[in-house]
Amino acid sequence: MEVRRRSQRMAKVLVEAVTKKSPIKIEKQEPCEEKLSILKHAAQLLRSTGMKIGYPCLNTSLCTPSHIFRLANYTDEKCLEVTKQNLTCLQKILEYNIQHGFYFFRISSQTVPFASHSICTTDWIKHFSLTLRNMGQYIKDNDCRISMHPDQFCLINAKDENIINRSIAELDYHCRLLDEMDLDSTAKIQIHVGGLYGDKQASMDRFIDKYKTKLNDAIRRRLVIENDDRLFSVQDCLYIHEHTQIPILFDNLHHACLNNGETMMEAMKQCFATWPNGHRPMIDYATQQTGKRVGAHADHIDEKHFELFTKETRDLQFDIMLEIKDKEQSAIIAVPYAARERVQDQSLDIEPANYRYIYENAQRLQMEVNERKRAREEKKKSRKAINEDDEGCKPKPAKKQKLKKN
Repeated sequence: MEVRRRSQRMAKVLVEAVTKKSPIKIEKQEPCEEKLSILKHAAQLLRSTGMKIGYPCLNTSLCTPSHIFRLANYTDEKCLEVTKQNLTCLQKILEYNIQHGFYFFRISSQTVPFASHSICTTDWIKHFSLTLRNMGQYIKDNDCRISMHPDQFCLINAKDENIINRSIAELDYHCRLLDEMDLDSTAKIQIHVGGLYGDKQASMDRFIDKYKTKLNDAIRRRLVIENDDRLFSVQDCLYIHEHTQIPILFDNLHHACLNNGETMMEAMKQCFATWPNGHRPMIDYATQQTGKRVGAHADHIDEKHFELFTKETRDLQFDIMLEIKDKEQSAIIAVPYAARERVQDQSLDIEPANYRYIYENAQRLQMEVNERKRAREEKKKSRKAINEDDEGCKPKPAKKQKLKKN
């Protein structure tokens, strides 16, 4: 009995200590409508110089439009339910982007879960036709640009025909989603060249062959390739372009990791020359995260690096996808830097420092979330330790002695 009371007192002390409110004081600065209005105006002027700025897949302030579930739990009803949830979130993000002047966005490949898998037999296009058409009209009415990026398992230069067929099915799904929104061919789907398979030249030639013989016109009109950070450089992509005319999307961080000695500006101009007339080139922009593997994307925009980047590229026209982990938080800082450098309008007075509070608010909120999560984990561990202590204090039942037979 005494052991039980001691354990209960211990539990009470531990739980109170763990659940005590975080000492972090959140001093949130509310958004200023005037500053947001200036930001949007700057983005509109920036767009007139030949640049749209955006970020990929989700908005850390709103929602995640890429909910999925386990394949083992698949039903057509579940697929439609989650797709509706994803599309509702996507519309919210698009509206947020217009309010803040972000006219470029990458839609998640997981918008329709398992859409390219044979298990998906529901007619999701028919079910969401009106939703997708309205969304596409909203995108066009606001002069936004959309892109998509299948994952690294989309390999059309694979040796295995089954992998190639699954990859083509995935590309077809992406095309159907964009087509159903009635977006023109400036809405691109970007992929990497693929694997080396022990022979780079043969792998590039295989990409060229499959591109010409296996991909239909609907896919080819949207497809672009991207230089990567380990296997295929800008020069390798140029070789493929020479034989296919596929445009090349330039990635600055990948180029810093893997190149053939050409400068960033030289490589950018070579990539831009591969785009057809009327199609503004796209690039992925990122910087290296300190202390991580080579090629790892930074958590937040490196303001000094981005400012120098905008100065160096001010005479080029391209749309820029910020592959930075805090998404819209970095985009809010990027727009003022780019506009200040590229827009020749004396009436525009915009300072990047005026928008750092939005990032700082988000960081404070994230700290609060992390603190609550840590407290929950500590509470769980404490309860487990107490339960184990109680179990150890329980008297063990006496063993029954077997009677020996005479």
